[in-house]
Parts: sequence; C-alpha cells; structure tokens
Amino acid sequence: MSIQREWQKFVRPPRYNYSYFDLGPEYIQLHQGYLRKHEKIITNRQNCKLQMSYFELNPKTSNCIVYCHGYNGCRIEGIKYASIVAQFGFNFCTFDFQACGHSEGDFITFGHLEKDDITSILHELEIQFQQKQFILWGRSLGATTIQLKEQPNVKGLVLDSCFTNFNKLAISIIQKQTRLPKFIIKAIIYLTKGSIEEEAGFQFNDIQVQCNSNMPTLYICSDKDSLIKAKNSLKLYKQHKGIKKLIKVDGEHNDSRPLEIIQQICSWCKDRVQIQQNNYIQYNSVPQVARLPLELIYDSNIQSGMQSSYNRIPKNPAIKLKNQISIQLRTSCRNLHSAVQY
Repeated sequence: MSIQREWQKFVRPPRYNYSYFDLGPEYIQLHQGYLRKHEKIITNRQNCKLQMSYFELNPKTSNCIVYCHGYNGCRIEGIKYASIVAQFGFNFCTFDFQACGHSEGDFITFGHLEKDDITSILHELEIQFQQKQFILWGRSLGATTIQLKEQPNVKGLVLDSCFTNFNKLAISIIQKQTRLPKFIIKAIIYLTKGSIEEEAGFQFNDIQVQCNSNMPTLYICSDKDSLIKAKNSLKLYKQHKGIKKLIKVDGEHNDSRPLEIIQQICSWCKDRVQIQQNNYIQYNSVPQVARLPLELIYDSNIQSGMQSSYNRIPKNPAIKLKNQISIQLRTSCRNLHSAVQY
C-alpha cells in the first residue's frame, strides 16, 4: 500500500539535482590571497563514491571547516560559505553524504552510516591536503551525525538545528508531509518499523543523541522551527559541561542564515584554533583571479550565466603572474632607454 511507499520516500528522498556551474569557480580572489577549488571523489566504508568540494586558501593554512548538509540536501548548501570562511583564515570542505546529491548510495540512515562518511572525508583531507585541525559544522541531519562519532583532530562543533531522537523526528517529518494525526502516524511507525530497519540497515534506536562530550560547541536554533524544535538544541546546551555558546535565530527549518550569523559562526571557529596570521602575504603579490563582492559570493541564487566568466581564469595563476611581471619589466627597460636617449 501507499504506507510502505511513503516510508521508502522517507529513507530515499528525492536527490537535489545540481549542475557543475553551481559548484562555483575554480579560483576566487580574496582581499588577501585567493581560494582554489578541488573537486574530489572519495570512497567511503560502504564502497560508495562521495562527491567532495575542497576550497584551499592561499596563503596556506592547515585549519579546515568541514560542512555537513541537512536531510534532503547536498554540498551546494555549503558552497556559498567558502569565501566567508576563508576571510577568517580557514580552508573549507563540503560534500554529499551517501544517497544525497551526486554521491552513490541507496538509503539515508540519519547519521548511522553517514558518520563514517565524515571519517572518510577527514582522512582524505589529512593525507591529501595535510590538514591538521578541523571544525565540524552541521545542519539538521549533518548536526546530528557529527555527534554520533568522535572524530580525530576536531577542535570544535557547530550544531545548527540538531535533532536528538529519531522516532520524534520521523513523526514530525511524516506529519508535515501528510497532515495525518499524530496517533495514526505512531501506529504506522509501529507497523512498518521492522521492515524499514531491515531494508535501510539501521535501528531507529541507534539515532539517539546525548551530550557526552566536553568538545567546544556552538548551538544554533530557532523558536520558529516547526520541524526540529528548538528544545532539542536547548536540551543539549544545558547538558554540555565544556566551552559552549547558544545563538537563537529567526526563521523556519530550511530558511537561510543571515550573513551576520555566518560571520559570528566563523569568528567563534577562529577562536577554537590557532590561526597562523603571519602566513598571510600582501594582496599585490596574489595572482589576479576572479574576485566578487562578499554579498554576491554569499548569494545562493547566483545564476549559472554569471559564472561563465570564471572559465577565463588561467589553470595556473602563477604563469599569468610571471607573464605580467615580465611585461612590466620590459616596459620599464624601454622607458629607461628612452629617457637616456632624450
């Protein structure tokens, strides 16, 4: 019947489809330095290929913020934050969880298997890009997943709209989709729970979050969130015994966070790690690559046509810089020669 189909939609939601142009330019000019984007394919423990975007800051740093998207989301959710994060001295990574976006996989397991996706991503960043300190930033599904497994070299967590109990989340999502009374939804869950657990490969009770760590944590929630109530984050915040901060925002569950909130998040992350400020170089010595105003970079609705100009950026900006220096040097020599003759 349709009950079984509805449950399959729950663990197999429609994938968010996006194009190559939605991933942004290969190079982004900053006030000091520039960002270079690397597209990578990572294999997780279930042998599914995960799609990853890594934005490397030049001048170099070994500090990285890893963004974990929400339910029915993908890495496009985090792409718009890359340039803002870089302003605070971080590299930035975002990726598609298994069964999301362009990554392989059949089922979303609400953190049970996704936590190992994070492990695979961090391992790649350590080995391939020599990253040493991480901040994990998650929203909704991503925020819950972050807490289900302790990861190495993580210096702080950003948890935006985290849920703590999978059964309650299931009721909220189905009620929002079907408008059925809560007692009917509970009966449906009771009748279909076993078959769904067997098909998707995880137990509902596996997804329970308690604050058992003293990891520095920033909690974000909204009193207007009708899907994941603010009381989930408030409960974890009260349980937390270490360094912590709570930010309350306006808006529904899927509303975008304002720029000032993103900047607050980045500032908090910067306090958690040792940023090597002396690594920065002067703006004039940076290759001349694509540069956008901060407001435009942050805008998630940038049209693909506006990004076509990025294709003119050289693959190796150092070559362009060398050519510019050579031209300037020849021009200076000619001017000097003319002045002597005169």
